[in-house]
Amino acid sequence: MGANSTVNNLVQSAGTVQTVHVKNVMPTDNSFWVFYLSHSQPTYLEEAGNGQQAQRDNGLKYVKSWRNALDIGANVGEWARPLAKRFNKVICFEPNPNFRNCFKKNIKDPNVILHPYGLSTHSHTAEQGINETHLNFVVGDTEPRDGDIQCRALDSFNFTDVDYIKIDVDGFEVPVLRGAEQTLRRNNPVINIEMKERKRPKIVAESRKILRNLGYRHHSRVRSDEVWLKS
Repeated sequence: MGANSTVNNLVQSAGTVQTVHVKNVMPTDNSFWVFYLSHSQPTYLEEAGNGQQAQRDNGLKYVKSWRNALDIGANVGEWARPLAKRFNKVICFEPNPNFRNCFKKNIKDPNVILHPYGLSTHSHTAEQGINETHLNFVVGDTEPRDGDIQCRALDSFNFTDVDYIKIDVDGFEVPVLRGAEQTLRRNNPVINIEMKERKRPKIVAESRKILRNLGYRHHSRVRSDEVWLKS
């Protein structure tokens, strides 16, 4: 663990910037700065868990090349840290500014890039709570609501050499996949995607339909995470 020191940190919250006093530590192993629902500011946890290691290990066993990985819904970096040890480059997307604040404290690897966007079908804005993982897209909505979160389609980045994609976007899977179709056709990556059937059955069904239409087939599942491969 790095040396501790007390510093002022700017934390974005509900359109404002708060100054809070926290310890500036460099996390290692299973320690992370987090911003969970119970927190009002970034909080350091010495033992935050292994970041869904079982789900991650299951998906990675299908990877045959280790060039670029995409972490969509990167949160505070629990997946990015171990992925950075395996892939040449890890490209992350996290729209929540409070999670990005923690991510930057947690992840210092030079091969990790963090983009401040939500991913969707096209460029637009959306709402997101200060410590929520999902973009506001509720039952009855047909389009994301206006807000200060910037969204883009994954295809707009024109990524190449993508061997693995992790998707954890809490109900926004369909817009993410629809905006990623060209990327998936061009790269044929292993896809590790969270699919919560009981909580979001219609979204899961539509997400699976999109993947099948792109030539993907379901190969395995650990807890709520499914692995899909091009057949």
